[in-house]
Amino acid sequence: MPVNSRLSPFAISLMLALASIHSHAEEEKHEDSPLEEINVTASADASAEGLVKSYAGRQVAKGARIGLLGNKEIMDTPFSFNAYTNELIQDQQAKSVGDVLLNDPSVRVARGYGNFQESYYIRGFILGSDSVAYNGLYGLLPRQYISAELFERVEVLRGASAFLTGTNPNGDGIGGAISLLPKRAPNEPINRVTLGWSRGDQGLVSADFARRFGPDERMGIRLNVTQRRGGTGIDDEHVELGLASIGLDWRGDQTRISADLGYQDNKLRETRTNVTLADNITTVPRAPKSSKNWAQPWSYSNERDWMRPSSA
Repeated sequence: MPVNSRLSPFAISLMLALASIHSHAEEEKHEDSPLEEINVTASADASAEGLVKSYAGRQVAKGARIGLLGNKEIMDTPFSFNAYTNELIQDQQAKSVGDVLLNDPSVRVARGYGNFQESYYIRGFILGSDSVAYNGLYGLLPRQYISAELFERVEVLRGASAFLTGTNPNGDGIGGAISLLPKRAPNEPINRVTLGWSRGDQGLVSADFARRFGPDERMGIRLNVTQRRGGTGIDDEHVELGLASIGLDWRGDQTRISADLGYQDNKLRETRTNVTLADNITTVPRAPKSSKNWAQPWSYSNERDWMRPSSA
């Protein structure tokens, strides 16, 4: 029996009606279906790239700012570096850059010659505390002692670095470079007050507050205040630290602007000095007790610093 390949008008109308019903049902199905949850995360840092994410435990970051190359992860560059986060600073109760760098096997923390400056030996080569960069810029930080409340992260680049970070003002740092990242208001508010006590009846009061304001929370402010005073584990040694810092940032669609203002007043009294062995010595004397203090009762060191860095 021959088959007529031409469809009747009734069959065509029936097919169109069924297609319309199916399309309407699909639209209702999509309208009733809930949308999938989308999580958007972004750093509140004033730079366009923000902060590199951390490994599990949040004490070490997966990457750092490699000078003019910007943010790079460890596995994406041929350079050797580490980035220690603010979580590590809080967990270990670090007081200065030197306390943080004790975690790095390639860095040895020492003191300057004839003063109480922190010095860092990276791969055996000295880098003075006044050669430490702040957000990639030199000459902005306190010269002898940098309190941990002034920065968010400590980034250590090992090896030749002048072609990435520029030459530091003192011409040292042959073994590497150290850069501190400023504190910025994150996406979530911060309300942190710390009270502490350590050996020598040394007391600590510290506060850290952060907020974001305005449309899309584009304006951020981060405030840190610290007061530390008392003795140490060394006999008759006394320290006193007063610190206040404020970090501002504004993030637009095409622009990032930030500014910082900091004050640090570090006072030391009867602080134990370095001991250097003479070149012609034939016998190394027995090491004294770790708590013994050979400093003169009248000796002291007063260091007061203002810092006013800004960037755009």
